[in-house]
Amino acid sequence: MGWFDKKRNDSSAPLPDARDAIDAYWDAIGTSDDDVISYMINPMFQGAPAWPNIRQAYSVVRRADTVIITSDGLADPSSENDALPIGFGCEVYIESPELVGASFEDLKYSWLFAAVELFAQNVAGMQGISDHLRQYGVASMELPMDPEYTPAEFMTEHGTVGALIGLPAAGRASQVNTAGGVVDIVPLTIITTAELQTVLDKGQAGRDEVAAHRQRTGTGHLTVR
Repeated sequence: MGWFDKKRNDSSAPLPDARDAIDAYWDAIGTSDDDVISYMINPMFQGAPAWPNIRQAYSVVRRADTVIITSDGLADPSSENDALPIGFGCEVYIESPELVGASFEDLKYSWLFAAVELFAQNVAGMQGISDHLRQYGVASMELPMDPEYTPAEFMTEHGTVGALIGLPAAGRASQVNTAGGVVDIVPLTIITTAELQTVLDKGQAGRDEVAAHRQRTGTGHLTVR
């Protein structure tokens, strides 16, 4: 895993309209680090799903009370299909107060980055998640995580963490309008084992119940202990 300067990345080609619009979206929410998390060797060459324009990266957006790690490349225009000017039509992110004050190096090796990275690769493997969310609303999944680094309150006995996908972020648009179409900005929320059990027991009703409780308590889409 490495890093490079966002301003110098892909300097041989102009940024697409979608990238400009997404960058502006995050700039209105917080302050983006100049550096982005990337890789010395692209994961697609090691068996991971390909992203639309090959580039796989993650941006860090810092706010006063939370830090966001967001995918940067899922909505790039496809390098092989001109009919996909916004790639997979989404970017995904995780947001937590736990990361406030963390250095860039600490963020790269945090369990929260590991979670959103794994989720982003799942989304790339599905070639997007927007249609599923529009059909079913808030979704859920389990992600395999390393128990050595992941807080115990999130870990199941099977070595996974539960997550909700697409919880609304209060006061924040969930889409970005671009020249190529609408890009969904999709939050990943790691939930407690108790919340996950509610989802497993009740299915969609359980997802709705956990989502409603989080909205009432102000936790919302944030990943918090």
